[in-house]
Amino acid sequence: MSLFKQHWAKMSIHYKAVTLCCTFVVPILVTVGILIFEFSFYRVETDRILSEYANCIDYANALRAESEMFETLPLAVSNSQEVDAYIEACSKTTSAWELLVPAQKADSEQIALLKQVIERAMDRLRVQQKYFLDDFTAGCFDADAYSHLQQQSAYLIGYADQLMNAVLLEGRNRYLDLGQQFADQNIILSIVAALGCVVFALLVLVLIRSLILPVRQISQAARRVADGEYNIDDFRYPASDEIGVLAASFNHMKRQIAQTIHALESEAALEKSLRQQETEAARLRQLVEESRFAQLQSQINPHFLFNTLQSVASMAQIECAMVTGDMVVRLANFFRYTLETDESMVPLVRELALLRDYISLQELRFGERISFEMECDSRCDTLCVPKFILQPLVENAIVHGMRSRDTGGRIRIITSVAGSYCRIQVTDNGGGFAHDDGDAAPGRRSIGLRNITSRVQLIGGSFRIYSILGLGTTARLLLPIPKEEDKL
Repeated sequence: MSLFKQHWAKMSIHYKAVTLCCTFVVPILVTVGILIFEFSFYRVETDRILSEYANCIDYANALRAESEMFETLPLAVSNSQEVDAYIEACSKTTSAWELLVPAQKADSEQIALLKQVIERAMDRLRVQQKYFLDDFTAGCFDADAYSHLQQQSAYLIGYADQLMNAVLLEGRNRYLDLGQQFADQNIILSIVAALGCVVFALLVLVLIRSLILPVRQISQAARRVADGEYNIDDFRYPASDEIGVLAASFNHMKRQIAQTIHALESEAALEKSLRQQETEAARLRQLVEESRFAQLQSQINPHFLFNTLQSVASMAQIECAMVTGDMVVRLANFFRYTLETDESMVPLVRELALLRDYISLQELRFGERISFEMECDSRCDTLCVPKFILQPLVENAIVHGMRSRDTGGRIRIITSVAGSYCRIQVTDNGGGFAHDDGDAAPGRRSIGLRNITSRVQLIGGSFRIYSILGLGTTARLLLPIPKEEDKL
């Protein structure tokens, strides 16, 4: 024992650490390797069992879905969606069977036999299905073939259930055997690991006694450095072993940290300056884009369009085409409001005036097919609203709501005060649509409606669409009234 202590005292820390690691790491690595191998084997086996059972369930469900689709064929028309759905269900069943049919080495005799029986039955079923579908799509319904196919589907479903039960029972037994085997091996490995830990603990105690004091001193010095004392005296260790190297490295690290701190401070100042420059560059790019957009807008001369339409209206009056002249005047007013108004928010009364011009144009277009009614509360006239939020709603009611009506169409526009909000409703008695919530139905939500929603939400309002199939649709806007307008 004394010889061992002497030899241990002469060893360098490197060899001490190697010896210590070998006495602990090697057994641990062996143990971990065995555990990983067992776990992998256990996982592969359980995955195979679960995959086999899942494939059986998928195949049985696909068979049932195929059978249900087949029962709808007597009521279907050849080349209809039901026929296509049944063909797709058959394809899904075949795909599920292709995942299940490959023979597994671990399959029992019963499972292999059931697979062979199902495979033969599937082949016969597919051949007869092909003849039946060919006759059916040609307009001939063979009742005997249909009844026979139903019986074969029922037999296949029964065999699939038997196969699923057999796979479940075999998987359960295999799972229990694997669990018992894994538990027995874990007991042995636990004993070996415990013995290795005891040996490792003894060696650690010996190593700590020879290392703890200088390491503790270095730790205290490192703590002072962590507190910001970079100018402390260097740590001195008389020996030239690994502890001495560690002390020299610590002293060098201390000096490097001080230099790095100063370098990081300079780098942080430089990075801050670069970020300010990037922010300024981004702002300049935004200004350039806004200027470019304003330039594109300015390319359209609204006065040219308005003056041209006024000239057309004057010519129509000279030629006694009063209706045409009125239409052109209203269209000119519409263009003037669209092109010459730069504000994003306008009084509601201006929106209503624009809407009246638009309705007049539509009345001339549709005649008595559609009637328009407007009930406007004057208390809402001065409320500032986002530009162009009413005309798209009326246009949507005409295009979608009145599409199914030849006569008797009616569109009502109502504005009223509801508490601290101005309520605007556009109601039509068109065909309506079915939906589950208050939002627009899928496929009916245009870009204009999405734009209205986002702009109304920006000012704290809300936009909802309510509809009942066959009765009509109501689009409702709730716009907040500013506090100074509560007296309205």
